[in-house]
Amino acid sequence: MASGFKVITPKTAAQKKKLQNLPAGNVTMIKKGKKTYYVFPDPAHNQAYVGGPKEYRAYQQLRADKKLAREDLQDAEMYQDATMEWSLWEGGEGVWGPMGGPAPF
Repeated sequence: MASGFKVITPKTAAQKKKLQNLPAGNVTMIKKGKKTYYVFPDPAHNQAYVGGPKEYRAYQQLRADKKLAREDLQDAEMYQDATMEWSLWEGGEGVWGPMGGPAPF
C-alpha cells in the first residue's frame, strides 16, 4: 500500500476464483486492453493489491530500500562490540604495531 497499490476485494465467485488462481506471494502482470496492471494476491484475506507501472516501480524501490536497510542492520549486528569479544584481545598489545598496523615478527 505504501507504493500506491489499491486494495480490492473480489465480490463475485468468478473474481474469487481468479484471485485464488494467482500465484501467492508473487506480483503478477496482467494486460487488459492497452493497460498493464500488477496484482499481488492476498487470498488468506480475500483481497488483492492492484497497481499500474508507476506503483510497481515504487514497490520495487521500496523492496530494494528495505533490503538494503535489512542488510545494514545485519552488518551492524554482526559487528557489535559484544559479539567481537574485544576483551579476549587484551587491548591488542603485541598484535598491533605502530599506527594500528600488524606488529613486525
